[in-house]
Amino acid sequence: MRVAAFGVPVAFAAVAVAWAAARPAPISLMRTADLRLGLKERLSTAWERRLDAGPMDGALRRDALEKAGRAKLAAAYPVGLQRGEMLLTITVAVAAVALVLLPNPMDQVLAQRRADRHAQAQAAATIAAAQKKIAAASTPAPVDPQVQKILQDAKAKIAAAPDPHAALQNITPAEQKLLQLSDPQTPARASAAQNLANNLAATNAGRTTSQALTASPAQGAQSLRDLASQLQSLSPQDRAQLASALAAAAQQAKDPTMAASLRQASSALASGDTSAAAIALNDLAGQLDSLQQQESNDQQIAAALNGLEAARQQLAAQADRDAAQSTTGTASGSPRAGAGGSGSGSGSGTGTGNGNGNGNGNGNGNGTGSGSGTGNGGSGGQGNSGSGAGQGSAAQSTERVYVPAAPLPGQSENDPAPLGPGQ
Repeated sequence: MRVAAFGVPVAFAAVAVAWAAARPAPISLMRTADLRLGLKERLSTAWERRLDAGPMDGALRRDALEKAGRAKLAAAYPVGLQRGEMLLTITVAVAAVALVLLPNPMDQVLAQRRADRHAQAQAAATIAAAQKKIAAASTPAPVDPQVQKILQDAKAKIAAAPDPHAALQNITPAEQKLLQLSDPQTPARASAAQNLANNLAATNAGRTTSQALTASPAQGAQSLRDLASQLQSLSPQDRAQLASALAAAAQQAKDPTMAASLRQASSALASGDTSAAAIALNDLAGQLDSLQQQESNDQQIAAALNGLEAARQQLAAQADRDAAQSTTGTASGSPRAGAGGSGSGSGSGTGTGNGNGNGNGNGNGNGTGSGSGTGNGGSGGQGNSGSGAGQGSAAQSTERVYVPAAPLPGQSENDPAPLGPGQ
């Protein structure tokens, strides 16, 4: 419509200029009238001497006007359209109507490009929001600078990509870099800390430490140090009870380092060596401090992954709309980015199918699960005879769904859980 709005006035302006250029000069009109009315050059002579003031000029002009006044103007200039003028007028009118009524293919192309840029800008804004959330965390995590750099690079590449499909190719590499920052042993250590809290809850000496461990690994570490300093003042019965709880926690621990510290503390208490038991408990407290940092790292990594996943969904939605607009008639679907989808049908006519991708996430312990999307194309129509073809587009094989696991001890339900091994 914008082309028509500019094209119609330009076309009429061009016609006006052409008409003005083709307009005959006055002397030509006078000569034509002399010839057709038989005035014997009276009008042309009077016109040529219209500014002169000779003795005969006034009489010439009066004579020309008198003779011309008795003649009929239509005889000199018959009203009518020349063939060339008529064809030009019709051509301009048809072109103007076509510009107004016919759709302009470039309008759709430009609209699609605007939608693409808007989707990429939205995805970049989503990643920027994730960066802001990470920066606003109450307790900074050690991996914060690395996470911020990965997100910043991904955001810049998405904004600079030529289209949403190309922008999607930058999501998965960023996710892989984030996952490499996570410690795969974090879920096992968190599980060992929770098992220790459960076992200490049944003891007189360790009940307070159990509550602290349930709150957070950092609080549990401090409470373990306090317990280590009080071992000598415990009764033999409390020491035996505490040694039994530590031994049970050691058997349940999946982390080798924590299991070894628990066994050392249990054995030392059982043999009455409170000094060795205190050293082992202090070592265990240091491991809990490290666990607190690892969980903080995983929470920030999970927040970054969630931001990238939201950006992926925005870009994928626009890429699907672009693909739907560019697909005309019946064609074989081409899987993209590892996605597989196909359909087949038998019968007269043409069958079409739509692939559906399902993402499944599995949380491991206290980590955040991830899954990959797979899809199968639909099948075409069926009939008694003939043949048909179907198509389907499956979900992107690189898509993942991040399913938060249960919150860790002392962790808010609104905060993402730490990632598990390889998640």
